[in-house]
Amino acid sequence: MEYFVFQWHITEACDQRCRHCYIYALGSHAKFKEMSLEDMVTVIENCKTFCEKAGRLPYLYITGGDPILHPNFWTLMKILKVSEIPFALMGNPFHLTEDVCRRL
Repeated sequence: MEYFVFQWHITEACDQRCRHCYIYALGSHAKFKEMSLEDMVTVIENCKTFCEKAGRLPYLYITGGDPILHPNFWTLMKILKVSEIPFALMGNPFHLTEDVCRRL
């Protein structure tokens, strides 16, 4: 079965302020409200339901600012693992320490 890929922007939080980053170039970083864990679970369920109807498997590209800085990042990782939904992280590698990489 083929994958249906979702790109999911979970946060605009980032502590690097890169000049090339569209979030800071547009000045939108102050306007974005963090998604609650409850809303994140709803998004995952909606993705799974959509994929079941479409005959596809979900695959998530988790992005942001820096997705690791979302307050519910590690809980989200556990939910994706339990749900057996594959994912990739897209974003700033600044916080990818050895410990973070092991946990992932």
